[in-house]
Amino acid sequence: MDADPATSDEQSLRLTRAAVDALRRSPDKLQDVMTTLDHWDQVAPANSKPLRDEWRRILGCGAWAEALDPGQVGQQLRQASPLGKALAPGQRLTIIRACRSRSSSP
Repeated sequence: MDADPATSDEQSLRLTRAAVDALRRSPDKLQDVMTTLDHWDQVAPANSKPLRDEWRRILGCGAWAEALDPGQVGQQLRQASPLGKALAPGQRLTIIRACRSRSSSP
């Protein structure tokens, strides 16, 4: 069963926070994130290009507050987030499991 939207938003926000922290600690990971955006520019639909461009701007100037904003704009950005490579797989999995366990608790 899919997670409810609130759980999905929480998971996305937690993953983004962790990725931003990882990029702050290790700015060299930014190149991997930019490579992801470059790849997406080659294969993703043109209608998602404005979000990719917004991510490039955020990454270029470190405007992390925009990506972490809990509102609709932040949610849209996180749905198109290229930050996956900023996190170690184990860290990503830990966050996903924590969010799933919270959503399955009564």
